[in-house]
Amino acid sequence: MSLVFTPTTQTAERSNFIGLDGAYMLIGTMTFSGSYATGGDTFTTGKNLEDLFKILGSGKIIAAIADLRGYTPEWDATAKKLKLFNAGAELSAGAYPAGLTATPVPCAFLGR
Repeated sequence: MSLVFTPTTQTAERSNFIGLDGAYMLIGTMTFSGSYATGGDTFTTGKNLEDLFKILGSGKIIAAIADLRGYTPEWDATAKKLKLFNAGAELSAGAYPAGLTATPVPCAFLGR
């Protein structure tokens, strides 16, 4: 099942991207539904995250930042999928845990 990433619009005058020294951060929420597939899930954004970073001339996602309600995210740049880990093990294939599906989950991605 695809994940839906929604960038957070900061204000009408500012972009969704936060400029850092040589990198950018994209902040938003992720909505989880359906089931997790072994090897990670793709995003539904209208454009994938790497496309969003390319808008600013920044095409590589380096990391998914922060814990997602007890799960550690890992960006698979080759497959363009987000993997989730808990206690060092990848989340098992199957329905997403209720803690992830209850409400959109705040998240951030770092890219350059």
